[in-house]
Amino acid sequence: MKSALIVGITGQTGAFLSRELLSHGYSVVGTSRDWSESNLWRLRQLGLRDDVELLSLSLHDYAAIDQLLESRAPDEIYYLAGPSSVAASFREPSTSMDQIYQPVLSFLEVLRKSGSRSSFVNAASTDCFGNQPGITLDEHSPLMPVSPYGTAKTAAYWATKNYREGFQLRAANAILTNHESPLRGPEFVTQKIVSGLRAVKEKTQTHIALGNTQIVRDWLWAGDVARALHLMGSSAATEDFVVGSGTSSTLMDFTQRVCDKLGLDSDEVVRHHETLHRPQEIMSIHLNPTKIRSTLGWEPSLGLEGIVDRLIARDISP
Repeated sequence: MKSALIVGITGQTGAFLSRELLSHGYSVVGTSRDWSESNLWRLRQLGLRDDVELLSLSLHDYAAIDQLLESRAPDEIYYLAGPSSVAASFREPSTSMDQIYQPVLSFLEVLRKSGSRSSFVNAASTDCFGNQPGITLDEHSPLMPVSPYGTAKTAAYWATKNYREGFQLRAANAILTNHESPLRGPEFVTQKIVSGLRAVKEKTQTHIALGNTQIVRDWLWAGDVARALHLMGSSAATEDFVVGSGTSSTLMDFTQRVCDKLGLDSDEVVRHHETLHRPQEIMSIHLNPTKIRSTLGWEPSLGLEGIVDRLIARDISP
């Protein structure tokens, strides 16, 4: 039986990845800084609470990381931990570097010193690319982050790449685009849109307020991202991959689809506020996922319309 360690198992991606790995017969161990019952709602929603082993781990405790990897010797390690809010990174920029980059470096160092052959997949982000309008981005595109979050993710990306090339670790970056599900945190704009418009439909509020709705993103279903991560972690090809659909839409397109599904007039229920704009914003993301499709055979199962349908229905089925 193959074994996997998911660092940051209690988040959306960690929960979906747990289900993916368990479906392939893996034993799954997951870590969190605090795995009290209040943080396990996503695993419970997927019916996995009793199927994974949960451990507390301080990501700044090098000795604890060393001991964990020595005692468990997982075949595959998936690093998904750390803050994921771009907006929050502008409020506390130093925290992003401390909580995103430094722990990745510690894991890589432990793997290097031990000579481990475990595969290590780091969850990087398209925020590493920054704002490159009119450019279709792939694994060869320059990294030009415009937020503290993106800067920290870029540092972790380069560390992972350098340890692979310099020390022959089986370490790879999954450059992930926005991925959604009903397990997404309520602080993310897509969840705010869906929950807010549902409240408008139920007449418990009159409208939703949004910032810049002309930003362009490539949205994925979280379960499709979990499949991509597993393919990367289990593959003999230890390489970096852009994980995206290749189709981009504006945030207003997303919002309009939700309005249409709920029978709402967007002109009446959506208001725009400049105060909600970020200090610096990535205006557009256009991705070329040819490499992961041709190398690993991965394809997304849902487009934007299917994702919106599932968000509205709160559907978390495989």
